[in-house]
Amino acid sequence: MQTLVKPAMFQLRDIFHHPATLLGAMLLGGWTGTLFPGSASLLAAVSALYLSLIQMAALPFVILAVYFGLQRLPSEPGSGARLARLAAMSLLAMLLCAVVGVLVAGLGGAGAGMTAAQTAALGKLALRSEAQFTMALRDSGDGAAEQWDIGALVPDNLFGVLAYGSLPSVLIGVLCFGAAVAVQDPLRSAQLSGIFEGMYRALESLVNAQHLAARPPPSLLAARSATTAGVEAIMLLGSFLAAFFVAALAVCAAAIAVLCWKLNKSPWLVMLALREPITVCLFSPVAVAAVPGFIQGMSVRLGFSRGLVELVSPIAPVFLKAGEAMFFAVLAIFVANLYHHPLVAADIAWICALSWTAALWSVGIAGGKSVILGSFVMASMSLPLEAVLPVFMLVEVLCEGPRNLLSFLISSALIALVADGLYIKNEQDFEAWQPSTLKLVFTRKQALFVLFLLLIALFTVFCAGVGYGLRKAF
Repeated sequence: MQTLVKPAMFQLRDIFHHPATLLGAMLLGGWTGTLFPGSASLLAAVSALYLSLIQMAALPFVILAVYFGLQRLPSEPGSGARLARLAAMSLLAMLLCAVVGVLVAGLGGAGAGMTAAQTAALGKLALRSEAQFTMALRDSGDGAAEQWDIGALVPDNLFGVLAYGSLPSVLIGVLCFGAAVAVQDPLRSAQLSGIFEGMYRALESLVNAQHLAARPPPSLLAARSATTAGVEAIMLLGSFLAAFFVAALAVCAAAIAVLCWKLNKSPWLVMLALREPITVCLFSPVAVAAVPGFIQGMSVRLGFSRGLVELVSPIAPVFLKAGEAMFFAVLAIFVANLYHHPLVAADIAWICALSWTAALWSVGIAGGKSVILGSFVMASMSLPLEAVLPVFMLVEVLCEGPRNLLSFLISSALIALVADGLYIKNEQDFEAWQPSTLKLVFTRKQALFVLFLLLIALFTVFCAGVGYGLRKAF
């Protein structure tokens, strides 16, 4: 009997999902953005729509992942000591990132060697860009107390913070709620966990479907970043961007090396297991969008404890500000070289410490606002960051992807370091989830009665809205 062998074929879907295709689309989008800077408003609108769709599913998924991580983690031996070690090592990793940033920027001479014409062009660009931003760099009150409000991070109302709070306060509230549920009798919380489990799996599927279906947005995001930053700003701050990217690449390579060492695997296998979340992290400025991929890659493909991964991976991009520490350190060296300020060993050590502190300070501060904290580092050396701050806020969007990737890969390496003794093997099996179907059967009279009640409810809401509007008017 003749056996027919199906020839190997490249599917169009695989080509579109390949990282090389995404990189080419990103470069094409950046080139398009530089050619058509007038399309900034349209690109910003489309990018905001895409990011809103991603956040719609990713943020609830992150909340539920933290909840289930807390439910599964108590079954692991020594979970409390592991979390304490993980927190201490995270702080140390942030400091090491600042040190690497200082070394790479110092050895590469970031900001040094700029000609008088380039310095003048940088000043003109800063003056021209300053009108785009409205901010208060100084305040008559205690600025440190106002910028870092501990009370805003610790919620007093879980439902209120879920509706209106920032992501750090939401995660802290979920940690408290999940810890309270974890100490209860499993029989009492089984029904609640079952409801959350269905939502968790549905959101995971939705996020994955969004990543698979929405592949053109990386090109649009790159075009938006190019139009926002501008070719002139990228060229003038090329040494800063090069130093930051090289330092980030070195730390990411070290984190991959730690994973390879602990798993006794080749770098190719580790990169293949984490290829999808790394791609999403680089090409999407929303850090939480890569959380499902990292949970899948670290637990199922690499075999780490799912409870530990589900708890740490969502928290890492929010509280592990390793990328920000490196950013502030490279920024300090660049500005010091720009103003020809000599640095001694004590100054370099002080820059590392202040960059680490500013990174902790940036928890809860998203986007370009975090760049303002660089003035905290510059103040110790009496360097005027405000003169070039608008230009750095323009190029800050180019550093979002590497900063998020640093947080994820460093947290993955730390999980590998504290996971000794836990169940680790390839293709880890975890509890299978079987969806259940709820079937509702109504008679014709019951259906008409439900429809009648629904119409009454809608009419009541309408009348309440009209009455409230009339009261406000008169």
